[in-house]
Amino acid sequence: QPRDRTYSTPVGGHETVNFADGTRIELNTNTVLRARMTTDQRIVWLEKGEAYFQVKHDRMHPFIVFAGDRRVTDLGTQFVMRRDSARLQVAVVQGKVWFDASDKQSPTQSALLTPGDIVTATTGAIAMKRRPIEEVATGLSWRHGVLVFKHTSLADAVAEINRYNAVKLVIADSDVAGLQIGGTFKATNPQLFAR
Repeated sequence: QPRDRTYSTPVGGHETVNFADGTRIELNTNTVLRARMTTDQRIVWLEKGEAYFQVKHDRMHPFIVFAGDRRVTDLGTQFVMRRDSARLQVAVVQGKVWFDASDKQSPTQSALLTPGDIVTATTGAIAMKRRPIEEVATGLSWRHGVLVFKHTSLADAVAEINRYNAVKLVIADSDVAGLQIGGTFKATNPQLFAR
């Protein structure tokens, strides 16, 4: 029986996992991922968090990622997946992926994703949008320890900063929460962001 191996990062953590087939996965903050990588199978389960996948394509042994009841099958690509309790988001940076339900009862919820495509899945629904590839790449700034905000509400920026830190920021004034901000900030320094 193939053995599954679990990889995880703490809040604020970052880890890169390299596999023998040339595939590379980067785990973002507070992420848990389980992998079964053998000569015959390349299967990953994203239990929670966010991961960036650079997959070495092998047509005979497809690379498959499960996240809850959703499945992403690599067609030679680089993509990012983010999963929390309420939703799953998949964004393609390069190549193609096939996104579908791992449950055979939902064949209509499937899509072929190409660079710039972002799909968001919630319970029973999926929504797809297309963004410039530069915008998708900016969303990967966490790989370098920073977060980039462009015309982002302060409430959304604080929610993102809080993902990376044990010390949580709170916005006491709802008027302030709607302010739009922009800039590049170190992900693990909430005090600097607050200043």
